This record gives sequence, C-alpha cells and structure tokens, in this order.
Amino acid sequence: MMNNNSGLSAAMGNGQSHDTGSQVPQGEGQAHQTVNQKVMDSLLQDRVLGQCKSQSLARLLPKITQKRFEAGAVICHANDKADYFYLLLNGAVRMTSAQGQVLDMTSGHFGEEAASDAAFYLAEATCTLDCEVLCIPRAAMMSLVDANASLKTDLFFSLTERFSGQALVRHAAGEKKESISHSKWADVIGWVLALLCPLLILEFGEQWHLSNKAIIFSAIFSSTVIMWAFSLVDDYIPSLFALLVILVTGLVPAGVILSGFSSDGFLMALSTLGLGTVVVTSGLGYRFILWMLARLPNSQLWHNVGLFITGTIITPIIPTANGRIAIVAPFYLDMVESLSLKARGAAATRLAISCFGGISLFSAVFITSKSVNFAVFGLLSPQGQDKFQWLTWCMAAMVAGLTLITLNGAAAYFMFRNQERSQLPKEVVEQQLALLGEIKPREWAALAGIAFMVVGIVTSSIHRVQPPWLGFTMFFCLLLCGSLDKKELKEKVDWTFLLYMSGITGIVASFNFLGLDKELGATLQSLGSYMRGNFELFVLLLFALVNVIRIVVPINAAVVILATVLMPLADINGVNAWVVGFIVLMFAEVWFLPFQCSYYLPLQELNRKYGLYSEKSFLWFNAALNLARLAAVYASIPYWKMLGIL
Repeated sequence: MMNNNSGLSAAMGNGQSHDTGSQVPQGEGQAHQTVNQKVMDSLLQDRVLGQCKSQSLARLLPKITQKRFEAGAVICHANDKADYFYLLLNGAVRMTSAQGQVLDMTSGHFGEEAASDAAFYLAEATCTLDCEVLCIPRAAMMSLVDANASLKTDLFFSLTERFSGQALVRHAAGEKKESISHSKWADVIGWVLALLCPLLILEFGEQWHLSNKAIIFSAIFSSTVIMWAFSLVDDYIPSLFALLVILVTGLVPAGVILSGFSSDGFLMALSTLGLGTVVVTSGLGYRFILWMLARLPNSQLWHNVGLFITGTIITPIIPTANGRIAIVAPFYLDMVESLSLKARGAAATRLAISCFGGISLFSAVFITSKSVNFAVFGLLSPQGQDKFQWLTWCMAAMVAGLTLITLNGAAAYFMFRNQERSQLPKEVVEQQLALLGEIKPREWAALAGIAFMVVGIVTSSIHRVQPPWLGFTMFFCLLLCGSLDKKELKEKVDWTFLLYMSGITGIVASFNFLGLDKELGATLQSLGSYMRGNFELFVLLLFALVNVIRIVVPINAAVVILATVLMPLADINGVNAWVVGFIVLMFAEVWFLPFQCSYYLPLQELNRKYGLYSEKSFLWFNAALNLARLAAVYASIPYWKMLGIL
C-alpha cells in the first residue's frame, strides 16, 4: 500500500497524494470516512469494476491510493510503463492517443493497459480541470482479473471502444443449454416425492417383511432414485447423499459404502479419463480425426461409419464403457467442429448416436469389453468356461451383434435424414494435417499409453496383471513424465463423474451386504418354469423385468443380481447357462433416462458444454433402440438352436 510520502508523485506527476488507508490529520476524521465511502461508491458504480465479485473488491480496497492533480498536470504519458489503473472520482481528463485521437472524460476509468499484458500506456492522460483519481497498482489489478473471469475481456472492450470511437457489442450469448423439458412443477413434485416416499417406506416397511436395516436402506435409496429420475440436482449429488446418510445411520461398515473409491472400476475410469485428457490436449485426437477424414469418402454416411468403427475397435480392448467414451467423445467433438455441423441439428445428432453406439452396442458381444462380463463367465460351470472362451463367446453372440448394428444404422438413417452438407474438402484436410507438423512428444506419450493398454490387456492371460492396475500404471507414467500436468488433472478430468460412479458402486455393495439381492432373487424363482417350457415367453418376461429393475438398479448390479439367480436356475431346467447370462447382459444395457447409464453422462456433459446434438432426439432414439435388443435376442434363438447351445 502506498502512503503520502511514497514515490507515486514522482512516477505519475505533481500533486498531493492521500492514501485511503493512511492516518488522517487531526480534525479530518469525518472527511476520511467520506472519502472511503466515495471510493467504495465509485468502485461499485463503475460499469466494469462494478461487475466484479464483492469479495475481490474488498481485497482490492486497501491497495488503492487516492491522488489529487491540478489542471494541466499529466497523469501518465503514452509509452510510460503501465503500472497503474485509474478511476476518475471528479474533475476532467483528456486522453490523447499516439495517433492524435482525443477523448475528454469526466467520469469512468482509464489505464486499462495495467490490467493486461501490455507493458506501456497507449495514450496520454492530462487533467483539464482539478482532478481526484484512484490509482490501483498493476499487481492488484492482475489479482482482480484472476478472481473475475470476464474482467479481462470487459477491460479490453473498454480500451478498444476508447480508441475506436464506437461502442462494441458483445457476441450474443449462445443458446440456452438444452435440457429435457423440465417445469417448476416437476421440480416441486420431485422434491415432494423425495421427502414423502422415504417416510412411507419407514412407516409401512414392516408390512413388507423387511428387516429394519433393509427398510432404512430402501427409504434412503427411494429418495436417491427420485432425485435422479426428476433431475432435481446434478447426478453425482444423490450418490453422495446416499453415501452420507448410510454412513451416518451406520447401516453398513464404512469400508462397504466407500468401497467404490477403492474399486477396480474407479482406478480404470480415472486412468482412462486421464488418458483421454492427454489424447485431447496433446492434439492427437484432432490429428486422428483429420487423418480419418482424409481417407474416408466425403459423405455423412462414411463419417458416421468411421466414428462408429473407432468405438467398435477399442470395445474389446478397453474393458469399461466409461473408459471408451472418455477416449471417443473428444473425437466426436472434433468431427462436429471440423465438418461445421449445425448445432443440435440432425447430422450432429446422428453422429452422436454413431459415437455412442460404437462404444456400447458390442458390450455383451466381447467378453473383454466389460468387467461384469467376466462375472457372468465366472458363473458358468467349468465345462461352460472351457467352451465359451473369447472367440467362441464372440461367435455365439455374432447374430445379436449384427442385428443391433443393422437396426441401429437403419433407424439412425431414417430418423435423422437431412440435407446438411457435412463435407470438408480433402485439400483443406491435408493442409490442416501439414500445419500440425510432426507428431509432438505429448502425442507420442498418448500413443504409448494407448499401446500399453492394448498390449497389456491382450496379454493379460500371460502376465496375470489385471486391467485396472495396467491402467493405473499408465496413468502414473503420464503424470511422472509431465504429459498430464496438475492443471489438466484438476480441470479436464471429470471428477464429478468419478464421484457419481463411486457412489453407485458403494450403494450396490451396501445393497448386497444387507442381503437385498438374495430377497430379490427369491422372487424370481418362478421364471424357471417359463425358461423350460416356453423360452420365447421367458425372454419377453425377462425383458420386462429388467426394464423395471433398471429404473432403480445400475447396470452392473442388475447383471450380477439376475445372473446369480437365473444362471443356476437355467442349469436346473436344462437350458444353457451362457445363453441366459448373455441375454441378461444384453437387456441390462437398457436405459431411458441419463442417470440410468453412467457412461452416457460424459457425452451428456460434453453436449451441455458445447451444445452439439439434440439430447431430446438422442434419448427418444435410444428408447426406441431398446426394443432392438429384444429383437436381437429373438433373432439369435434360431442361430443358437443351430449351434446346439439352446
């Protein structure tokens, strides 16, 4: 803070300075209070500084110096070091640029260069009347800029307007983030249900022959699900709510409810999100998209095919859909931007469907595509495990996979036909690739990370290291080598998604710990007779059951519960257990609302940030595609009979 005897006068011209924070001479106490109030009013009334956060202005106040200048005094010269930002309290100042432009001011601010990277003033400020000016040091202004995201732009506009002589108009704010229609009444109803349902369960739970702990858990879970279903808050918040209440009530040990934070899924998701961040920030993702566009036929169809194949290729390699979407979603963003597709248009929405379909449609087809597939594999008899190895599993699931691809592609083509020309001249693409130059070290690091994961997972039967630990090793190496820095780790990795996923895992672990999975399984025993006598009807009933269960139970939990009950039941009734386990895997992927599908959430978040595709159209398409899973199973029944496994 500068005082009356500081070097401010020498630096900025003649005049007596008065520090708002210094001691006031005897008899001027009231004047000192008035000056301070005047300073605060001037800050708040300034059209730029007045928009800053009150906390940042409060921090700024002790660093401000008030100074008086006589008429004719020069406050600052053009090409002087830009050390201070000025706010005119009273008087008049004439601004004269190096090009001779003149502007008279009786209020407002000047010296915006001190809040930018500019080293020198662009104009001379001369008092035409006696003036009082607030002087704010460059360091204080830079701190204010750091605390207020839009301030630097506002000051740039202010400086540009002064020398251009005309007011600049900001670019119109982008379209409001699209969301599924959601009224205030829906919020009210949702919150009422979130409060009422737990009370009803606590009141009448004993009539359902549930234990006390099961009743309390059901009450907590009902409120959590309602918050998800009505989108009352961000998706990760209900998960944390459930964790908090279960911890406070002591329903299960802390290690159970918090198990999601130490699970293999958490390690794998964190590692692949980190890898995806490096792929994007290094430019490797953009380079890959340009390389693909340069080689694909220049049409919407092939752009969609290329992105779909990209997701499909990594499906058997990255054993988590969350990890796959973390890698492929940035490719989708780059393609939308490179092809200049209309925001939320049919072409961009169709491309989003291809992106999502590529990473998800084959989740049940390859045994290595999801960790829960190995849980189903583990429920097979020793003979079944010998029979359904990677290739045999894939062959048995082939018809279902081809049916899904066909129906997905046909539905996307007919539902999202459009006249939009998403063509990018090959010459432009080649020039863009040339401009990128040679592959940079960070791109090589991203490639090395992908190669490490691919080779490690493919050879896991030899070295016996589980994929999550391979992923975490790769993640550590990226951090150690500086390929993923601290800022990117904090800002680019989706920590809210990790909180959501870990919360879900803990909720499922608590569900199983309390024995609710066994109680649910006991109610499904009656399906055995349909399994043996009318398999087609059993498939339909199972599809309906899964749709109901998936409203409240996550994908992996639904698979574990249903497979644990139905696969042994299949052996008892003379039905191949692999067929039943595979159908469970297919149907468990059914979802209608975003909270039901954890690996859709990163794509949804990307869309909310950039406004890429129509989420409403996407969700309607996905709802229709759920029926394609049922059709894929029915199409496979003759094939399974031909193979002799049904």
